[in-house]
Amino acid sequence: MKKYKVFVHGQNFVLNLNGKAEKVGFYTTRFVEAKDDRAAEENAISTLRNDPTLREGVLNEKSDAPMMFVEEIAEVDSFDGLTLSGTGFSFYTGEEAE
Repeated sequence: MKKYKVFVHGQNFVLNLNGKAEKVGFYTTRFVEAKDDRAAEENAISTLRNDPTLREGVLNEKSDAPMMFVEEIAEVDSFDGLTLSGTGFSFYTGEEAE
């Protein structure tokens, strides 16, 4: 299996931040193993869909679903020295979050 670094952009996520429901976007990086780029994309998105921070915190109505887009995929030689699981999120607010 090949190793990949996948950079993901999330938009239109309604989350409870500091006691207030707020529409946010985020950027995050996930490291996954996969047979090719397409499988790496699918694995990274699946990992995020199952992340408790997002899964339990999303307050969106079904008619206003959040979205995730893979912005960059890069094959890496090794995961040595990298934080592999749950590398965190960089959240932002404002019009760009929608």
